[in-house]
Amino acid sequence: MFVSLSAISIGKGLQIAIKDKLYSLSPDLVISTYENNSRGIASEKINNFESVNSEIKNAFPAIKFEKIIEKPTLISVDNSFETVIFRGVNNGYNFRDFNNFIIGSKIKNDITNNEIIISKSLSDKLKISVGQILTLYFQVNNNQRIPNVRSFNVSYIYETDFPDYDNNYIIGNLETLQNVYKWSKNDYANIEISIEDKSQISLIEKSISLLSSFEKNNLSTKTVQSKYTNIFSWISIFDFNILIITFLMILVAIISVVISLFILIFERIKMIGILTSMGSTNNSLSRIFIYQGIEIVLTGMIPANILFFTISVIQNSYGFLKLNPNDYYVETIPFFLEPYYIISLNLIFIIISIIVLSITFVSITRFTPKLNINS
Repeated sequence: MFVSLSAISIGKGLQIAIKDKLYSLSPDLVISTYENNSRGIASEKINNFESVNSEIKNAFPAIKFEKIIEKPTLISVDNSFETVIFRGVNNGYNFRDFNNFIIGSKIKNDITNNEIIISKSLSDKLKISVGQILTLYFQVNNNQRIPNVRSFNVSYIYETDFPDYDNNYIIGNLETLQNVYKWSKNDYANIEISIEDKSQISLIEKSISLLSSFEKNNLSTKTVQSKYTNIFSWISIFDFNILIITFLMILVAIISVVISLFILIFERIKMIGILTSMGSTNNSLSRIFIYQGIEIVLTGMIPANILFFTISVIQNSYGFLKLNPNDYYVETIPFFLEPYYIISLNLIFIIISIIVLSITFVSITRFTPKLNINS
């Protein structure tokens, strides 16, 4: 019982924790050129941005939009070089979800043109801390011999536990990139959309894809599920693992109950014979052993539930059971305490136990009083 409850709680907890991180880290829907979406970097500008933006807002006025530009850049610190992606965000960008990954003081205002946010992995690698100056080099075109140089103050450090993100992205204001690459104030590379109801992502994506401006400007959409296909496919396997573990534990429980009851019955063969010879019916005898069987089942289930809730609460509060974030994207094992799953699993064990008890007691009727007494 404990193993089954833990398997469901941990499996669902990991799914929810990883999905929440992905939804906090990445927009639910990205609108960009085919080139940008295929390469995974928002470096090419959207043509006729104002008309595209206007058409989308008219179709979905309640949806929040963020405008993004991403460009590759080179970091140089003490003769060490790192190639990363400068992710430029618009003024008024909503950092509410991203603040979950910020180490130390949270982001309250816009990122200015001379500020950047870097990851802890880059900070450790380059030995850079908050308040220090970091120099970046931008190659505007292939013929450029001397890159554009910009210096930034490291204002915040983040850690997402997603190596692909932490090792590759620094965050700043998109006006910096507009100035470096000579883009106008209305030139952007991505429109990022966050949707409150995640079940509506696919529906909204299809509706936006049908807008007339998409085909005219060679635009496409990309959802967070398609961007992180491998991760979503991986965590979906947890359901199958949970099913297998639960099935095996139920099978073990059935075998344990059957063996326990048969031992109990065989130890009381003479008692069964005497009671039968005195006029006891099979139903009355069965009830005796059903009560004994229920006692055996509850003796296992009640402590298992108490142990499960105790460990779950302690783990969720203090996180003493650790995981490797490079493999699981979270640092501690999360327990998901959903009453529906807990009650359902307990009911499944109880119903199966009652069925097993009923079938097992059929064996009682095979003993005759004479055979039982002589035994």
